[in-house]
Amino acid sequence: MIAPSDLIGPITDDDIEWARRVLKLQALDAPRRAFLKSLTTLDVSACPGSGKTTLVVAKLAILARKWKSTTRGICVLSHTNVAREEIAHRLGNTDVGQRLLGYPHFIDTIHGFVNRFLATPWLLSAGYRVAAIDNDLTTRVRRRHLSPGDYFTLNGYLEKKFISFDSLRLGSANFATPLVNTSFPSGAHTKMYQLAASALQHAAEQGYFCYDEIFLLGEALLAQQPSLPSILQNRFPFVLVDEMQDTSEQQNAFLRRLFPRDVPAVCIQRVGDPNQAIFEGGVKPVADAFPDNIRCVNIADSFRFDASIGALATPFAYIPVQPSGLKGVRPTAVAGQGLPHTIFVFPDNDTSGVLDAFGHHVLATLPASLIASSAVTAVGAVHKPFPDVEPGHKQYPKTAAHYWAGYQPGADRPTYRPRTLAENFLAAQVLASSGGPLHQCVDSVASAIVHLANLLAGTTQIRSSSRQHVQVEKRLANADEARAVYRGLLTRFVIGREPLTEALWAQLCPVLRMLGAALAGGDANAPTANDFMAWPTTEPPALPADLNRAQSVPANSYRYIYGNTSVDIRLSSIHMAKGQTHSATLVLETFNQMHFLHGLMPWLVGQHQNGAKCASDKAMQRLLQAYVAMTRPTHLLCLALRSSSLGTKKDIATNTEKLMARGWQIQHLAPRAAADESADISGGKED
Repeated sequence: MIAPSDLIGPITDDDIEWARRVLKLQALDAPRRAFLKSLTTLDVSACPGSGKTTLVVAKLAILARKWKSTTRGICVLSHTNVAREEIAHRLGNTDVGQRLLGYPHFIDTIHGFVNRFLATPWLLSAGYRVAAIDNDLTTRVRRRHLSPGDYFTLNGYLEKKFISFDSLRLGSANFATPLVNTSFPSGAHTKMYQLAASALQHAAEQGYFCYDEIFLLGEALLAQQPSLPSILQNRFPFVLVDEMQDTSEQQNAFLRRLFPRDVPAVCIQRVGDPNQAIFEGGVKPVADAFPDNIRCVNIADSFRFDASIGALATPFAYIPVQPSGLKGVRPTAVAGQGLPHTIFVFPDNDTSGVLDAFGHHVLATLPASLIASSAVTAVGAVHKPFPDVEPGHKQYPKTAAHYWAGYQPGADRPTYRPRTLAENFLAAQVLASSGGPLHQCVDSVASAIVHLANLLAGTTQIRSSSRQHVQVEKRLANADEARAVYRGLLTRFVIGREPLTEALWAQLCPVLRMLGAALAGGDANAPTANDFMAWPTTEPPALPADLNRAQSVPANSYRYIYGNTSVDIRLSSIHMAKGQTHSATLVLETFNQMHFLHGLMPWLVGQHQNGAKCASDKAMQRLLQAYVAMTRPTHLLCLALRSSSLGTKKDIATNTEKLMARGWQIQHLAPRAAADESADISGGKED
């Protein structure tokens, strides 16, 4: 079999300079050049802000430019399509970019690869169709197969066993026995088992599957075709796995079977950062663990931040950053001096002054041009609402939502969809009241009504669209009554923002169901829409009391105003912030088994370094999340710490000195009642 190097030829300094010119890259150091030139199996451990994605695109551009085969290609796998999107953005108008995005090369997610080359071929060869690979659609088909009474009985039984119906998965590619090899809580002779098996069997035979069931179907093909790995290795002699730290052990095992790293005829290069493994349970001892310290290139210098942030974040790397910690290479000074990275120490039961203090610090520290052009963010390890946890509770503050009541988890995601139709209406009202674009509010409600229509129809009759309102209007062109209802709803609740109450919602539900059925031809009374039509169980978002303050404020952004200046502080979870770059980042104290930053005090004061002292998986997760959060900012890093975390009265001075010695400034926040009497700053209102 021809080695990968024979399909490419040596990569020279001239090739690297060509890539630098095309992609407008700055000078590349020895580790980066070593990766670009390598045509053998190796790992790349790249720190945050090291330009990893751009480096991967440069490597792929060089490979595509020199690639000799027209039938064998480069395979790029990841968890997202960031690499493909970056190639399209940076190289889309070039011959090299077009080559990369077409045959014989393949750039997609790991799920996409298994679906295309294993799962779909097995399904078609077995006589099944492929309708959808989608968790929501598949669960909907499974529910609809059962009668309302049977579903209610089965769901109630599962909830008593602390299992959700939505979490049921195939255990066998023999769809007649779908629950074999699963831990279903009752035996095959029971009614509950038979109901669940019937629902899973029906959906599978109709071609509906959940995302993680793709691997089960892939295993079925591998069992039938044991020579398939060698066929795929011949088809893809060069494999690059991006964001390797987020690969689960199931996915890693699958990749090992298809593309073993000890096969000379295949070059397997894995790129990632093990210290950012916050999605798959952390850094664990798995077979063929990443990174391979024997065959590894380490990139430890970051263009994102300066040496001061690098020094503060280095102790929080679970795996020590080689060779000697993070190296921030961004110029150190703003206005000729280093920046004051600050810990805001707040009273345990009063978070009300934290965002204002951070906003004031940002305005006083960073240039207005920088604030206007980049994100200022406050992130927490926990961000979902916990209305039962109030000041005085031992877990307070438990969530990012405890720092600002206006926070709505997930509302700033491009793919965000509130859990219920009522929440869609309420969110649109909040956006409209805060000065958001009216067309966006209308399209948001239209999209939710389309989702209702698809639920009532049992299948996706109406596809998502960037102009969902126009699509709804077209479908109702010949349905005068339904169109009048639709327009009336928009006028009352989006344009007029009529208050929506639980009692009013109960009156509207039959009308909305009629509208949804008219859109997609479904059953207006179909139980598949019951959950989506329910009134939200959590407190609905409040409309802004001061519309001037909220004017044009982005979703989940707290606006701090001081004099004639202001800054929007975007609240988010640490998981959502991964991969982002901020000008200033505030890490918020939250609670999960223990307070997040409190549990990291030994690392903050210099008592511990890296992961050697992590006594549990939860401690490891805290360290990984802290590392991710602390490596987001380009200029200013801040923390919000409960006052009790500094210890007893005799320990406060000692711990404060240790924190300051490590580069932190300390600012103590007074309780809000006292601060309101004397402070010369005000958050969220004009002075």
